[in-house]
Amino acid sequence: MEARDHRAFLKNQLALKGLPTLSLTLNIPGYPKSNATVKTFFDYCLRDFKYFMKAYLVDIVDKDVIEGCDAAGDFYFAPCGTNSLSLDAIKQYCEAFEQNHPLGRFIDADLNDQFGNTVSSGKSKICFFCLERPAIECRRENTHEPEELRAFMFPRMETFSRQQRENRIVKKLSSLAQLAILDEISLSPKPGLVDKFSSGSHTDMNYRTFLNSTSAIAPWFAELVQAGFSFEGYDLTRALPLIRRIGLSMETAMNESTQNVNTQKGIIFLMGLALFSCGRVLGRHDQFTVKEFRMIVSEICRGMVRNELQGSTLEGKSHGMETFLNYGFSGARGEAESGFETVFNYGLPQLNGITELKDQALINCFLAIASNNIDTNILYRSNPQVLGKFQELCKMTLDDFNDRNYSAVIDFCKKENISPGGSADLLAVTIFVWSVINTEIL
Repeated sequence: MEARDHRAFLKNQLALKGLPTLSLTLNIPGYPKSNATVKTFFDYCLRDFKYFMKAYLVDIVDKDVIEGCDAAGDFYFAPCGTNSLSLDAIKQYCEAFEQNHPLGRFIDADLNDQFGNTVSSGKSKICFFCLERPAIECRRENTHEPEELRAFMFPRMETFSRQQRENRIVKKLSSLAQLAILDEISLSPKPGLVDKFSSGSHTDMNYRTFLNSTSAIAPWFAELVQAGFSFEGYDLTRALPLIRRIGLSMETAMNESTQNVNTQKGIIFLMGLALFSCGRVLGRHDQFTVKEFRMIVSEICRGMVRNELQGSTLEGKSHGMETFLNYGFSGARGEAESGFETVFNYGLPQLNGITELKDQALINCFLAIASNNIDTNILYRSNPQVLGKFQELCKMTLDDFNDRNYSAVIDFCKKENISPGGSADLLAVTIFVWSVINTEIL
């Protein structure tokens, strides 16, 4: 009773501003009226309620909003400008929000006029439990036991909140992955690689080709994260065919967008692992941890070098397999099986303490990666001696960065017609991991 009186007082205070007041509360039987499950559900409902009302041009006066939790549960009161909307129209929007929400029967979206009086539609709601009688009658006659109602409501709230959380994470990680790839592509100038100003050592692709390719593969990022969320069991090697199946769809989309030019086959594999592994981590825990992320990547790829590279023959093999057979270096597969060792040992340390990614930091990050990565893209085009000289130039430039030294790396790639595509892929993965660590995902 005291809580209800206090709420009436708050609404009357808002009415003094001469504006109608929107309110959002929940129908929670029994006590307590709020707990972790209810609060999380309420927060998701409130976010959607605000978007819904603003989409219909209901002007919420944010500075005067009153939000809190008392003995009657969680509540939100907000004065709103009517613009050209009538009170009846705003009330209809409140009802539409409840009707369109998957758990709308648990929600009360109400409206008071500018004098503090409840604006009623005159309609009665059906009881969400029995679906037979008006809710007000069931409530008045205590037709259903509170614990029975709570046992019905809370699991549904938990499921809804879990789905909302997953959807938010999926969208955020997908966006970060796409941005990381675009950051790598757009970093200019880069030695031997496609950037905004040059095609590097490539004659069959340019900056626009990479933009087209990235746009083509990005729609599958969400599926990779969701696969990580939904994967069951502890044998993570079983996840590899799943990731590859999605990756093959991405390769097809890439080829269609580039007229069969292989722009991003490497990043499809590496970013696919990263997205799946992030989904796996955040599906099981409330926060991202590097240790578990690396463990998952490594476990997914356990035995990959032995199973896929050792004992293979040249006939019909990829560039990475040919390089392994010729020189013994495992390339992207070895990097994945190590849990992205180059990313974490050399790339990310260059970004420590940085709050905003800028070109110089990304160039340093690339040079650190390239100095230490056995880049099979370079080996495929040349030999270990050329790779060694390239690594030496990158290290010298990282230790003493200036235009002359960096130009020497670019000129060397041009002279030898090499492209450190493997290091570019690892730079994109590094940017992605840095973004996940430094972004509020939840």
